[in-house]
Amino acid sequence: MSSSLINHDRPLLAQTQSRYTAVPRVETMKNPNRAISTLDSAEAAFFGDVQRTLSRKKQKLPKEVSRICAVDAAYRGDRVAAVASLFEEGRPLEQGSYIGRASLPYVSGLFYLLEGPFVTEAVKRLEVRPQLLCFDAHGEAHPRFAGLATICGVVLGIPSIGIAKSLLVGKALHGEGDLDRIAYEGRTVGFAVDTRGLRRYWSGGYSVSLGELKSVIERYGSTCLEAMSEADRAARELVRTAAV
Repeated sequence: MSSSLINHDRPLLAQTQSRYTAVPRVETMKNPNRAISTLDSAEAAFFGDVQRTLSRKKQKLPKEVSRICAVDAAYRGDRVAAVASLFEEGRPLEQGSYIGRASLPYVSGLFYLLEGPFVTEAVKRLEVRPQLLCFDAHGEAHPRFAGLATICGVVLGIPSIGIAKSLLVGKALHGEGDLDRIAYEGRTVGFAVDTRGLRRYWSGGYSVSLGELKSVIERYGSTCLEAMSEADRAARELVRTAAV
């Protein structure tokens, strides 16, 4: 969905849900006669939107960010529950959620193929558009400098960052103050931060520069982490109670 097609006054879901239908998966070479289930509707929508991002222009991160959304997913077998937890001015405002079935396996470095469709669908179900998205994944701190946090931000057309629990590439080197910089292939791709005894790895995703990332951590870090914790809790509860 190109930026010119986005109506900022309508929920993202309303702008996309009627444009996609599930498409059959290709027969495997190993057993071409076996019936293959279709893609989840969220997967079909996600991969269609990825194709549209090639012409998308960057979105400017506001100087004052009041609406921050954290997104996470939980799994039970091939069942996926994703929750987008939106905070405004540091307080919970609303949640968007989606439950589907994953058709693709986890592949290291290609996490967005597994989880991307479901977390983006959860964001689309919000009534209020976020100004910043936080994903439990990597952005620039990735082997190809564009992890799930980057790709999902591009697909949604909303500035994004990654807040990961472990380091995927590079090394955390001592920096200024509480921010250790993550160095990879001769460049700084993010920051490692210790908060309440927990280390998190922050990296810029879509339309968030390294300087802007530092400002987000310093000004809105606690809100990002609180929203992330709420999204994680809600996703775990949702997948636990979902019908199999």
